[in-house]
Amino acid sequence: MTLDLQQSIFAELADFITSQPTLEEIIIYRISQSQQERIDELLERNREGMLSLAERQEMEAYQVISHVMSLAKAKARLKLQCQAN
Repeated sequence: MTLDLQQSIFAELADFITSQPTLEEIIIYRISQSQQERIDELLERNREGMLSLAERQEMEAYQVISHVMSLAKAKARLKLQCQAN
């Protein structure tokens, strides 16, 4: 089950990227509700100290994706600012 969830978040991000989003769309991008619910579940299990190794790896994958998207959003904001000047 964990592998399917990881594949789906990567597939979701790949679908977004290949849709050729505008800078504005990159800035407002959010993962799907089902992915957010899974992240919330993992965070709760982590707070309770009940994560399995596979769940910890899954959570780390979500963290990497979050970091990449935060960086992409920051770069999109900068490009929009440069275009406005």
